[in-house]
Amino acid sequence: MLARSANLYRNAYSATLRQCLWPVVGARPATLALARHQLRSQYSSSAKDAAADSKPSAKTTSTTPVLPQSYAGTIRRLLKRFLPQYQSAAIGKVVYEACSTYPQFKEFWVDDCQMPETFQTWFSTTSLYVWMAMVRIRADSNAKYYNQGLVDCFFMDAEQKMRSSGIKSSRIVNDTLKDLVSSFKGTVMSLDEGFARSDAVLAAAIWRNLVPVDENVIQIDQIARYVRQEIQRLDKCAIEDLTSGKFAFEPVTAPRA
Repeated sequence: MLARSANLYRNAYSATLRQCLWPVVGARPATLALARHQLRSQYSSSAKDAAADSKPSAKTTSTTPVLPQSYAGTIRRLLKRFLPQYQSAAIGKVVYEACSTYPQFKEFWVDDCQMPETFQTWFSTTSLYVWMAMVRIRADSNAKYYNQGLVDCFFMDAEQKMRSSGIKSSRIVNDTLKDLVSSFKGTVMSLDEGFARSDAVLAAAIWRNLVPVDENVIQIDQIARYVRQEIQRLDKCAIEDLTSGKFAFEPVTAPRA
């Protein structure tokens, strides 16, 4: 009877652990170990009490007992504050995929804005789309985790592009990434200020950080209006759809025939 009780509680422990931890994406071993320890403590004490009170009885069929939802609720409450951190990498990846597939890179940013088709041009324009997604995500309570995952994916992609272009020196790659991080921080601060103040300040930020060509006054005005239009459109998008990558950016100009 004692062995059967121990088996029942062992099976219940495994079932509840699977039930409690299903929402965790990429859970760390330390957190899983903590959850196992909490459940093991609960079930070991319950098993001892059941064994002490048990009496010989007729043979019954062994089944897994139905456990109260309070056990699952306890573990979920324990892990609730860690979930955004575990989900940030996956969410950042899908959001970045939507940001990095923006339209008209060659047609507008290279041809119309007279910018060279280089890595720096790609980085500058992608920074704009990443920033617009970050502005929308800031409205969520877990924004710091999701935006960090988004930025991490952005710079991992930048590093991959540098290495695939033929740069083999890790020192050169790391030094370049440090410069890009500083550039990105400056771009975000400038665009934040322009977005909060006026179209003139926003256009100046775009000119300094994205399209540093004096002849492109018309294009800079288009980009400033485009930024406000896209952020307003993203604001109407549910945060669940945004963090699932179910959104796309519109073209800056009307598609050409």
